[in-house]
Amino acid sequence: MIYIGICDDDRYFLDYVGYKIEKILEKKNISSRIHRLSNGIELLNAYDEKNKPFDIIFLDIDMPKIDGLEVAEVIRKKDEETILMFLTSMDNEVYKTFKYDTFRFIRKSHIDMELDEALKSSLEKLKDEKHVFKTTDGNLSLYISDILYFEFLDRTVHIKTFDSKYKTTIRRFKDIETVFESKGFVSIHRGCIVNENYIKSIGNLDITLDNDEKLPVSRYRIEDVKKSFIKVARRG
Repeated sequence: MIYIGICDDDRYFLDYVGYKIEKILEKKNISSRIHRLSNGIELLNAYDEKNKPFDIIFLDIDMPKIDGLEVAEVIRKKDEETILMFLTSMDNEVYKTFKYDTFRFIRKSHIDMELDEALKSSLEKLKDEKHVFKTTDGNLSLYISDILYFEFLDRTVHIKTFDSKYKTTIRRFKDIETVFESKGFVSIHRGCIVNENYIKSIGNLDITLDNDEKLPVSRYRIEDVKKSFIKVARRG
């Protein structure tokens, strides 16, 4: 599930951008929850309720009461990871946005041309975001591209990378599935999800990973694994 916030005081434009994003994500079969916010106060209130409410934020610069740059200033003090994109008709403001680690600057007059690419690129960035896991040896920081698979053994989640295997303190596998199945991982059986980018080949009821490790696949999941494998192959 991808959580997206769109903040703009123009209600028509807000609904239009939300609609466009929904259609783009539907085509990519990506589940999402899109929040439409009509001013910067509403956006900041979302951060009062949750530490990181959005994976991606589309933020208008020119808004009453508190403008987008002021909102971005507050957000970046609370959240350094959220992908931040500015929506504006004020091209001369672009340089002022760079200090907030801005991912894209989208011109409202070119929204139909620039939104698709910006959203696609942001989704790719999300796939390789860094996560911190609590393990029995302390905190572990990993990029998604470091992880081969998650496995549930002895009522504990284990993380397998190319070099090591780590035992976390996570006791519910569902907590891992909820986060990572939307980030390029596919379930091969009830207790294992695999990074789809590292599946080298598929057998009758097993897969071989890029490190030549072979893992069993449930007969109930094999078709989904094949679809995922084909999707990655087509993407190149």
